[in-house]
Amino acid sequence: MDLVQIAGWLAAVAAIIAMLQKSDVRLKQGLIVHTVLYGIHFALLGLPTAVISCVIALARITLSIYTRSLLCAAVLIITSVAMAFALSRSTVEILPLAASVVLTLSLFRFDGIKLRLGLLAGSVLWLIHNIYVQSWGGICLETCFCLSTLWGLWTMVREQNEKPKKEICL
Repeated sequence: MDLVQIAGWLAAVAAIIAMLQKSDVRLKQGLIVHTVLYGIHFALLGLPTAVISCVIALARITLSIYTRSLLCAAVLIITSVAMAFALSRSTVEILPLAASVVLTLSLFRFDGIKLRLGLLAGSVLWLIHNIYVQSWGGICLETCFCLSTLWGLWTMVREQNEKPKKEICL
């Protein structure tokens, strides 16, 4: 196994560990580690659009820990769209940057279950991209990311449904 795929596999492990966190802040901190490793993986694969998307993701995740500002989200979305038009040579190359838009909105505006649904949508876009570019670590990463996100969603919904409902007195 070469260094390129090792970086992809390490990114996969970091993402899985991050998605198993119930705390939104710990989830985001784990995603920072994942994003750095993922960026290295795509740089080694020679995919500049995916690398730019990872750099934007790193800024997005880090900023979303500290703010929910629509202005920050808008700047990141505009940056993603501009990069998509400037760097993409094919439709599939736009997918990481489309994922960036979805993920930006999710990280800045949502929490809990809605946050994880947004992460799932972004991950599906990345999965399609990785299948096309034959990033084996990336395919595994996004598949595991989708499955761990679904598992986290299921446990959150189950816990939410198990909480005793407050009685309404009339």
